[in-house]
Amino acid sequence: MVVMPSEARTLEHKIRHERRQHEALALTKDLRMKADTRVLEHRRRPHRKQPVPPQTKDTQALIRQQKNVHADRFKNATKKIIKKLKNTRRFFNEERRILNETREYRDGMPDWLPTINFVDIHFFNYKKRGATISERKFAYLMPKLYKSLVEYHQIFQLLIKVEVEFADDPFCSYNKTRHELIGKTLQRLYSTIAEIKENMVAVNIPVPQVARSKSLQVLEKRVDAPQCLKNDYIAFRAYGNLLNNWYSEFRCPRGKKVIFSNVRCAAYEAKLKEKKDKRNKNAER
Repeated sequence: MVVMPSEARTLEHKIRHERRQHEALALTKDLRMKADTRVLEHRRRPHRKQPVPPQTKDTQALIRQQKNVHADRFKNATKKIIKKLKNTRRFFNEERRILNETREYRDGMPDWLPTINFVDIHFFNYKKRGATISERKFAYLMPKLYKSLVEYHQIFQLLIKVEVEFADDPFCSYNKTRHELIGKTLQRLYSTIAEIKENMVAVNIPVPQVARSKSLQVLEKRVDAPQCLKNDYIAFRAYGNLLNNWYSEFRCPRGKKVIFSNVRCAAYEAKLKEKKDKRNKNAER
């Protein structure tokens, strides 16, 4: 059998290619065995935990700085809300004077009037781990403030739409004034609620969902002039007290020296302490 030169070259190439494949397989097998040996040796060797480097002064300062930045977010958000609340309170107290309220209509505590326990709020214990005091106070107070203002916003929305039976001329004059006051109150309430919500979202605090109370259905009925006056004055008085109490709560926090140096703060603290002591005595009976 005669092998042509071209076929001889092809045969040599084939033999050389097969030899390289065998060498590559042998090398791969050898590398795999060495790798397995290293893994076994690594498993047998006892592992030591890497020592945690001690915190230097620079590291501690950086941690404090990061913590302060986090706390400042809540402090700044609180300041914005307090400023808005202060203006809302000031404008309402000035504008409600034009109504010339009388005690005849201001007394009463109907079911549709929301209640908020400032004794529990003022004496709440914030001593918990994991967050700054600014964050804990914000997370506890702001949802309650938001809810209470939304509830009064719902009340004034109903009061401004109330239909009055047998309205005489004096009441018609009053009705115009009350519409102006309630309208301005609703606008400022809406703005304050939006400010609180915006700052709560900014610091990742959940905004509560406030359902409308069933007891408010009574305000949807037609009423006579005296009943309308009574509902108005009760709502105005309660809302004014709410704003004053919330403002005092922020300006006179429990445990601060300002309580003893400020006359209004001292009076606010004494009033709540008296209510707390009275409640404790009733619970003991």
